[in-house]
Formats: sequence, C-alpha cells, structure tokens
Amino acid sequence: MIRKDGIGKHDGKDDGTHNKSTPTSVRARARLATENANADKRTIMNERRQEATCIADNDIRENADSLFVLVEPESSVKVITEEIIGAAMTTINEGFSALKVKKINAVLSKEKLNKFGKLFSLDRAVEATFRLSRLNHKPYSRVREAGMYPLFRDFVMLVAHHVKSGAERHNNGFSTEAKGKSKKSSAKPSPYLILPYDGGDYKPLDSDDSTKIDGALALCKPSTEIGVQSDPKYKDILGIEELKRLENEQRSAYVQLIEYTRQIYATQEHRRFAWGLTMCGTVVRCCLFHHDGVRATSNIDISESDGLKRLVTLFVHWSFCSAERLGYDTSMTRVLDTDTWEIKCADRNVSGASPRITSYVTTSTIMSASALLGRHTRCYRAIRKGSKGGKEVVIKDSWSLPRDRKNETTAADAPDEAQHMDLIRRRLENKELDFAYPLAVCSGSVQLLVGNKYVTDDTTNVYEYDGNEEQELFRVHRRIVMAPVGRHIHSVKNEAELVLVLADAMQCHNAILEECELLHRDISVNNILVIRDFVGKSTRRPVKGLLIDFDHAISVTQESSGNATRSGTLPFMSIHNLEQDRSKRTALDDWESLLYLVCWLGTFGINSADSGGVKKKKAEEISKWRSGEMQDIADAKRKHMHSLESFETNILVGFQDKYMLLKRLAVRIYKALFQHEGCKGASRDNQGLDMLEDSPTVLLDRLLGRQHGDQPAKEEPQSDPLAKRKEPAIEKSIVENLLAVIGAESEIAKEYLERKAAKDGKKKAASQ
Repeated sequence: MIRKDGIGKHDGKDDGTHNKSTPTSVRARARLATENANADKRTIMNERRQEATCIADNDIRENADSLFVLVEPESSVKVITEEIIGAAMTTINEGFSALKVKKINAVLSKEKLNKFGKLFSLDRAVEATFRLSRLNHKPYSRVREAGMYPLFRDFVMLVAHHVKSGAERHNNGFSTEAKGKSKKSSAKPSPYLILPYDGGDYKPLDSDDSTKIDGALALCKPSTEIGVQSDPKYKDILGIEELKRLENEQRSAYVQLIEYTRQIYATQEHRRFAWGLTMCGTVVRCCLFHHDGVRATSNIDISESDGLKRLVTLFVHWSFCSAERLGYDTSMTRVLDTDTWEIKCADRNVSGASPRITSYVTTSTIMSASALLGRHTRCYRAIRKGSKGGKEVVIKDSWSLPRDRKNETTAADAPDEAQHMDLIRRRLENKELDFAYPLAVCSGSVQLLVGNKYVTDDTTNVYEYDGNEEQELFRVHRRIVMAPVGRHIHSVKNEAELVLVLADAMQCHNAILEECELLHRDISVNNILVIRDFVGKSTRRPVKGLLIDFDHAISVTQESSGNATRSGTLPFMSIHNLEQDRSKRTALDDWESLLYLVCWLGTFGINSADSGGVKKKKAEEISKWRSGEMQDIADAKRKHMHSLESFETNILVGFQDKYMLLKRLAVRIYKALFQHEGCKGASRDNQGLDMLEDSPTVLLDRLLGRQHGDQPAKEEPQSDPLAKRKEPAIEKSIVENLLAVIGAESEIAKEYLERKAAKDGKKKAASQ
C-alpha cells in the first residue's frame, strides 16, 4: 500500500483526457503566462488565480475520508500512536477544564497575542488550542484571521511535543536512518516531527511570485527541538495552511490553497502528491492534491471534542507515515551538499521477477513540474552513477495515462511513450541516418522499494478508496532515459540555424511515421531541440535538430476514435485538432503545427536576444492563438489561413524585419498546406469568395435569393475546405512537397551559414 522557456500544453504536459470539467484553455493560458518570459507579473498572477478558481469550482472531490485511511500507521506502531493521541487529548481536555474555571480574558491584546506561536510552552499551546476551538463563541469570536495564525502554530507544536515524548517513552530512539530501515527486526520506525514555520501571511523565500501564504508545515527530523521553523521555502514544505475567519469562506480558502500548492511541485523534484489544510472558523479540511484534481475530507470541526481528536489523529499519523505515503518519491535521493539527485531507473525490457535498476546522478534540471494538475513532467540531464566523464543522457519523469487499461494488473505494460521509444529504437538504430532521433537507453515504470519488494508506482497504489468514492483517472509513474542531449530551440544563434533544426526535426518526423507508423501529434517549441555535437552521415551542417516528446504519439493504425482526440500545445494545434474534428489526425496536422511554430517564432523572436523586437500592435492577431476557448482559436486560424492575402495582412506583417528566411519558409509551407488542388483556403464560409467568380446571371440570382435554374434558394451546408486534403493520394502529394520545400530551404540556410563563416573568417584574419 504505497501510497519547457516555452509554451504550455493545452492541458499542461497532459493528455486530452486529463480533466473533463476545468476548461483546458484556462489551464493552458495559466501555463502560457507562467512560461512566457515577456509576461508581466500581474498577468501571470491573474491567469494562475483564474486557473485555481476553475479547479476549485470543478475538480474538488469533497468528503473523501479515505485520506484518513491513507495515513493510518503500520500495525507495528499502532499501539504507540494510539497512546500518543490519548495523551494529547488528555492534556487538551484537562487544560480546557482548567481554563474554563480560570475564566481567561477572551480578548487578547496585541502584546499577548504575539507571545503565541513562538517559543514552545505546553500551557500556552493548550490555551491557543482552547481559543481556536472557541472561535464561534462570544467573545472569542472577536479574533481576526491574523490572530488565528499563531494559535494554530501552537496547536501543531502541542501535537509534535506529544509525538516526541511518546516515542521516547517507548524507547523508540531517534535514529538518523531513513524511515522504515530499522536497526533490529523488532525496532519501530522513528517518527517525523510536523512543525510549523514562523510567522503568518509570508512569502516563502523561493517563491516565483508575490503571493503570501498563511502558514506551512515542515517535515523535521525526530531529534529537532520543538519550536517554529525559520526561513520557509516551498522546496521544504510538507503542506500549506490556508486560514479564514468564517466558515462560509471555504471556496476562497480552496482557491488560495490551490494557487500556492503549485509551487510545491515546481520546487520539489521528488514530490508525487501534496497535502494541504484549510481552516475556516473552527472547521478544518485536509486536502490531497493529485494529478487530476483535489480530494478533501469532510468537515473536522474542532469546536467539538470528536473533531479535535480527529485533527490530532491526523497529525500523529502523518508523523508516523512512510515517505511515500506523504507524497515523496523514494526512488530519488538528494546527493548531500549538492543540488543534484540520484535517480533509480527501471528498464522494462529486462525480464525477471525483479527489474534491472540503474542509478543516474543529475547534472542539471531541464524542466520542473510547473503545473498543479497533469503529468507533472520533469526532465534532467544526468550521467550514469560511477561513470566519471560518462556520456550525458536525459531523464524524463512523468505520470502518464495508459491508453489501453484493461485492468490494474496489466496497466504498467499498456502502450505508452516508453513503448513508442522502444519501437523507434528497434526500427531506426541500425539505419544510417543523416538526422538525429531520440534513442531510449532504458525505460519503464518507476519502482518503489517497499519492505523487501519493488512495487510499481501508480495511482492505484498511491491512493486508498472506500466503497463510496469513484477513482480518479489511472496514471502510471514512468521514467525514460534518452540520448542524445539537446538544448532548447531558443538556443539557436540565428534564423538560418533554426531552419536547419526544423528541417532535421521534420525529417525525423517523417522517418518515424514511415518506419514506425507513429504520428507525433505535438510539434511545438518545447519538443524540438538543438544539437551541436551530433555526428551523422553528413558533417556539413553546424547544427542538428532533434524531435522529442512522444507523449501524445499514436499509431496511425489505431482506430479513428482514439486518433481524433485533442492533443498538443495550444498556439500550435491544427485547426481540426482544436475543433476536435472526428476525422483522423494525419501528418498534415503536424505540418500545420510546424507552420504555426514558424509564425510564432518569427513574431515573438527565435531567442532571448530577439524577444525585445516584437511588434506589439501587429502581433495582436497571432496572439489570438493562445486566448479564448478552443473554437475561438480555431475560428481565428481559419480566418488567418483562408487566403495568402489574409495570411500576409494578419500574420506575416508581425514578423520581425530581419527574419527573411523564416518569412520565406512560412509562405512556402502555407502554400503547400492551404493553396493546392485539395485545399483552397481554410474558411468554411466560401460563399462570399465564390461570388467573385460567378457569371452575371448566377450572381444576380444569388443576390435575389434564388439559385441558377430558377429554383428556390436552399441553404447549403458549409463545407470544410481542409477535408479533401486528407484523402490519401492528396495527403501523400502534399507531404512530399512539404519535405521538398523544407529541404530546399535548409540548403539555402546551410549555404548562408557557410558563406557567413567564410566571410567572418576573412574579417578575423584581416584584423590580426
């Protein structure tokens, strides 16, 4: 029982099935704002708040009391935890009785309030808990929200005090060994101490925005002295607290807690899921944040003895939880005194009862999980452990949705990106190629060592469900080790290099489509990398392109019902993809995405040096590709792509002036996709354009509301000019033309770079 600088996916490195309630465009805009280097902080915060609001309204499952089962202790420590809970409640009840007799002053002065939640005192912690439980009773109800912060900190320390003293009474010891690794078979695991951070309404030191949290919980070693912890950072937080003065502010508490928890995933490389607490008046709810939503318990009302005991129990059980039940990935270990990780990777291609585990040490983090929901994709540069000066690889870590889950026992082996990578390796590794392709070194499901056996890390093993709870989407935690290692597309030095990189990527795309029958379905700025040290059949090109990320790839032989699902990255999605047209996705959808990518970079800059050259007024039309709902974006693209004139006046006009090669490439790809025998433009409403070619008689009949032949006018269904190009013969012809176009443009770019290098060489020689 276990418990990309770039543009965000339309559902956040997610799959089209991620979440049926929250609009995918809302999540995508939040990521666009987060990852856009030119976005102002206010825009980023507004988009994040809107996303959090949508999640709060659509994706919270309340009364999920199976969360209490998730953190129940192992039988070996159950006696200890029950005794600790009993001792804590005895202290609280006896203290409450004494305080009622004493008749303490209900209204705290500012000076006395400041004494709470600082240095630990058991008597003061009991009084703080008493005041918290009386917030709904006059005159204690005069306490404001800020006054709740120190009181709650004292309550947390009260429980931690009993956890520590209870463990000492049982001679449990405070071993520095990892939890679960006992010194003797009869030894019981030592507890964590859950302690509060100092202050309230503060900004964690590593926050990427200006938002402030009400409080947070720290996961401390058992030897830690009871007291508040200083210097809070998201990367160290177990869970965030959001406190509100009134019970009817629950929705607002959810929104803020969701907004803040995103940063736990962004800063904690080894976080699988996260915890949080809301307290509105005297009502507490425990929340678990997972990949497809939020699960919240029923009300824990601490004004009642049973509710207070339930909250004490939760903190005690957290203290005795194993790391994986608290949401941490135990297959990752931080290397002491460094910012690197040792990551264990299992290879699915090895048969046998135990998987073959290979350890890698990271050299840098390429991508963190910047979103609250979704795959939580993370990427690292790494080398194999123990191989000094070894070949660098990329580790991709994500929670994927198997597309063919018959039952839980076979889910780990269902088709996924790892299978796609294995297929690519088998089909291409013995071929002499002039382009780079992603080569899987090893791939498989993440294996967690629980007790003395390995267990696949998936959502069935992560969560416990009771009979009344519907399970969320099933996900499997997968890890793929790949080579070669590339750099982001924004690392190109000029547009000529970009053209070469794009040409290689589409060569790779075509080869994988033909040899492996896999359609990529997500051509975007994050999925095409730059390689500068690649050695292939040809050595003339200074840079190479690498197509990566086969999360959304699908076999072209798969039924259309699966192939037609919406997938990809918002600004680059094809028109049919945005409209979720029922027809199969084809190579032309990916080539259409390439056109949008070229236009995007031509407008907003190919690298950071050119990002300041945006023509803001003339970029308004292309900016519509990332705003509004999916159909709004599709309608905008149909308008922009309908004619060469429309393409020029709406899109090409926004290109930066120096991008002559990119503009030329964009025009040629546009003509190949939208102006040919199978497709004349993109707008469904062609009547206005057809009238320009009518004979005078037909034109007059149209104007009079009648068709030629003196028959009553009938309302004809609007046809899709993009439909015909998907006929096999026409599609094949267009793809061949597109490959020839980008091949020819890459030759021009290559010659330009060669001449430029020769010219620069002469200048350098002359100056010496």
